[in-house]
Amino acid sequence: MSQIQILEQRAKWPLLEPRFAEMKKSIIKPEHRQKVIESYKQLLDTLKTEAEFIANKGPVIVPEVDFELVRENGGNIPTSLINLIKDRGCVIIRNVVSEEQAMRWEAELRNYTKVHSGVGGFPKENPQNWSLWWTKPQVEIRSHERILEAMKAVSKLWHVSDQSAPIDLTTQVTYPDRFRIRYPSKEKEYTLDAHLDSGSIERWEDPTYRECYRSIFNGNWVDYDAWSADGRINAQTDLYHLGGNCSCWRSMQGWLSLSHTGTGEGTLRLLPSLKASTAYLMLRPFFLNGPDSFDDAQPTFPGAHPGQTQLLPTEELHPHLEMGRTVIGIPPVKPGDYVFWHCDLIHEVDKLHPGTRDSSVVYNACTPLVPYNIDSLSNTREAFLAAEPPRDFAKVDIGETERMHKDNGARREYILSQEGNRAMGFAQFDVDEPGITEGQRKVRQMANSILHDVV
Repeated sequence: MSQIQILEQRAKWPLLEPRFAEMKKSIIKPEHRQKVIESYKQLLDTLKTEAEFIANKGPVIVPEVDFELVRENGGNIPTSLINLIKDRGCVIIRNVVSEEQAMRWEAELRNYTKVHSGVGGFPKENPQNWSLWWTKPQVEIRSHERILEAMKAVSKLWHVSDQSAPIDLTTQVTYPDRFRIRYPSKEKEYTLDAHLDSGSIERWEDPTYRECYRSIFNGNWVDYDAWSADGRINAQTDLYHLGGNCSCWRSMQGWLSLSHTGTGEGTLRLLPSLKASTAYLMLRPFFLNGPDSFDDAQPTFPGAHPGQTQLLPTEELHPHLEMGRTVIGIPPVKPGDYVFWHCDLIHEVDKLHPGTRDSSVVYNACTPLVPYNIDSLSNTREAFLAAEPPRDFAKVDIGETERMHKDNGARREYILSQEGNRAMGFAQFDVDEPGITEGQRKVRQMANSILHDVV
């Protein structure tokens, strides 16, 4: 690349404050620099192989399993699928609830948006991703016994090395999110470009968060364990508190399908190569001018901006991902199927919906009980009691708030299970449950002490 080309390209890279250059220098130690350079070259070769594999396989690359098999296996993902799911970073659990139940929830949500036409959403001029958190179906879904069982099963894909660490992967904390009812359209684009949630520049800036990727920064990306939870429990995913980032750790993103939706019909698209894509995103800021040109002097982290919602990878800024070939639509889903993907997996939504039926989902991520998430739980309970938007959505185009609606679902009687009550902060966590670890007991005690006034 010529000097002129380098300057032209650099002009497209967002330059952050000078302090980020100093931070960048501190991430990769001088004694690891050469090893990182060599590992990055190896990584680029791996990405080429992965791109070819994904492009040839297409949607069938996404693992799937029937929920009844999970139940028959003691509430665990079958062993034969675990490595594949960890490698791809995603899974579809089929038939978590019945089609009839899921379709009833969709009908209720559709009716609610029609009755309350003043509710805001995205896109603003024709809402399809609705600014609603406390409808009756959403409250029921989050607390449904089978939903919570599915969440527990995928949460166990993660592991903890230190059994005394305050973390309970199998206990959920409700993270109230929205729902989507996307209408068919072959012309009007719906923009939710490729991104990662769970923070942006925080992955490098927060010392605890970046330690999760230490093997990558030491030149051992092949040894990186994307499913180790130890370092995540206190990682700060929202350093700037501007209302755009998620203020808790969601280990697995997820949504429950409420409709029959084919591949490419206004649905989810994923880059199903978790380890290699994560390693590339974390190392890309150090190789902006090619694999032989290590650079830790520029305050540049392509796609990452302080205080913004997501890290946004693009073909231009992250060319080695070959996103035009590697980001693929998921297989067809039907009402009652549950789709999960790792919190570091690149994902987006189809720009067009050429199908004939609405593409409807309720977002419901796995949010383990860890210290960082207890404060979120406390806030969620307050928002529920007030029928107000959760704090992470303070700057969303809300329109009418649900507290204005007499038929909102922010009512205790709509919570369907005891585990659902715990996940909402309305019941104490069981610190005497047989078989739990010291760390599980510890974090449950922490939560109970903060939520001491539950009834």
